[in-house]
Amino acid sequence: MLSGDSKRSSRFGLIGVFVVAALAAVIGLTMGEGEANPKLALALIFGVIGIFVLVLLLLQRSDLEQAAVGDGASRNRGVAEAGAPVADPTAKPEAELWAALAVEPLDPDALAAQAEMWDVGRRSIKLGAIVFGLILATVPPAYLLESLVPLLVGVPLIAVAALYGSFRAIGPGGEIERGYERMDRATKPLGLRVTTRPQGGFEARGPTMPGFDYRLRGATELSGERHGRRVTVRFGGHEEAGRSEVEVAAPCHEFEADSGRVTVRSGPGGIVVSRRKARQGDWLCDLWLAERLASG
Repeated sequence: MLSGDSKRSSRFGLIGVFVVAALAAVIGLTMGEGEANPKLALALIFGVIGIFVLVLLLLQRSDLEQAAVGDGASRNRGVAEAGAPVADPTAKPEAELWAALAVEPLDPDALAAQAEMWDVGRRSIKLGAIVFGLILATVPPAYLLESLVPLLVGVPLIAVAALYGSFRAIGPGGEIERGYERMDRATKPLGLRVTTRPQGGFEARGPTMPGFDYRLRGATELSGERHGRRVTVRFGGHEEAGRSEVEVAAPCHEFEADSGRVTVRSGPGGIVVSRRKARQGDWLCDLWLAERLASG
């Protein structure tokens, strides 16, 4: 249940890559051409790359904080308007829709769980800055000083930071595990709890791409009772990324509708709203729709 706007950093990153490449080419051709050891040109290129990454990280942090503030304001509005009917769920920010659909009190723990989700992004950006700082303190000195000492010191530190980041993400009590715990706390006011988690593990990338990736297999499932009906929400794992499904156990006449991204099916077993290429929080709109149909 995390959303945000990273337009500035995304735009800067996309355009900046080409600008940095062009500047590096110009510096190399004008200052390093014909020189056996163009240290000045290398120093300038490293400086351009360093400035680019530094600004990118600052913009990412700024975008995240701006989105977090907006999310908090939306959550406060949602708490103030909790219980008010929702005419158009697509017109409400995710945090407001979450509050509007609550069937249990919006307790402080659930509100805190939503706010804590932004900390994951903060820690990720901080670790990225540390790793890049280590790289910048290792690679340029190795080239400019023509010494292996920076590599002998820096490479192990970079490896330790990378391993620490990996363990913090997938290890026991890591970001993934705590993410499901936060989701469980955050969805409690909706009458839903996390009942099924996907299983994670390392898998070979494929014959053309050596190495391994950590992947989550299986669905994440939330279930509970809302308005006297059993409700189940499922999110696809790695094999069905971007797919969500909301099921409300309310007998209904049989019908099916498909908009390309969203499919609605109903029958004696209940109503199912499934979505392809789902964005963060889209399932809340699907929950609203399924319950609206169930209510006749």
